[in-house]
Amino acid sequence: MLKTCEHCGASFEGAPQARFCSDAHRKAHARSRTKEQVGLGQAGQSVRVEGVVEADFTPGDSARRPGTLRGLIAAARRGEIVLSEREEQAVRNHFGYARSETRTLLERDAVAKRITGSSDRLVELPKVVVRYRMDGTPVEEPVGPAGLSLVAFPVQREGDLAPTAEQLAKLGR
Repeated sequence: MLKTCEHCGASFEGAPQARFCSDAHRKAHARSRTKEQVGLGQAGQSVRVEGVVEADFTPGDSARRPGTLRGLIAAARRGEIVLSEREEQAVRNHFGYARSETRTLLERDAVAKRITGSSDRLVELPKVVVRYRMDGTPVEEPVGPAGLSLVAFPVQREGDLAPTAEQLAKLGR
C-alpha cells in the first residue's frame, strides 16, 4: 500500500499504520513537534521549559526565573529562588536519583559538603598494626608510608621516593 510520509511528503510502501518513510524522519518529525511546544505560553497556562520543567507562567516570570534546568540549579544554590516540587523532581530525574529520593537539592548539597569537608582533616596512620595468625597469636607488623604492610610489601620503605645525595649530585643540586 502506497503511503505519504508526514515529514517529507514522499511516497513509500509500508504497513497500514506507518506514517513515515524512515525511522530518521519519524524522529525528526517528533523533534520538530517538541520544539514547537516548548516556549512561552499565555498567562496562567502550564508551560514546558526545555522539555523538563513545568511551571505556571505569569507575565514577567521569564525575567525572574531561569529558563533552563542548569540555570534553575545555579539560582537555587545562590539562594535567589526556591525550587518548586516539580522543579525539584526534574532535578532528581536529571541526576538519575531513585523515585524514593525526597531530599531537596540544597539538602543533598549540604550532605555532600559535610562528607567532603570531613576528608579535609589529615588522619595519622599507625606505624605498627597487630595482625593475628591462624593459631590466634598476635603479630605486630610495621606499616609503610601508604598504610601498606611492610611484610606483604617489603620493598616499601619510608625514604623510598626521596633522592639520595648521589642522585641529587647528578641533577646538579
